[in-house]
Amino acid sequence: MPNTTSITNNEEFSLCRTCGGECCRTRPGIEAPARFLAAANPAEELARLLASGLWVLDTHYGVPYDPGKGETGDPDRIILYPRPATRREQAEGSLRVVPGAGECVLLGDEGCTLPFEERPRACQALEPASDFACTSAWSRFDAAREWQHHQDMVDEALALLDSRQ
Repeated sequence: MPNTTSITNNEEFSLCRTCGGECCRTRPGIEAPARFLAAANPAEELARLLASGLWVLDTHYGVPYDPGKGETGDPDRIILYPRPATRREQAEGSLRVVPGAGECVLLGDEGCTLPFEERPRACQALEPASDFACTSAWSRFDAAREWQHHQDMVDEALALLDSRQ
């Protein structure tokens, strides 16, 4: 299922080819809730991706907040959000993050194996740079802010996976 966020394709094949996909080798991108909310059954779609072994749930500790807007955080809150697995996580068969960064399972010899419109939100937002110091306009903070309101979907997906074992 494609990511429903509309982002202009900004791929720079020559830069990525020269760099070798450093971002994909060290930190797979996070997906936004919109991908799952567009499905007939969001929790089932998340469970399907997690069951594939290609995706895991990453963890954000504490509620992200902006004190400049008068918001307050909750340092004890844990927010789970999906991202592609690393090769190590896939090999270990874990649904949760295995410590130590690694190469994204979706990285192929020619770059990402997914078409741009099907890539995680953070990957689509990656802005290539000629000095290979690429940045993303959508961060872990942004992911946690969006996912904090959809933890019931994550819980339901995990329950679906538990019921199948």
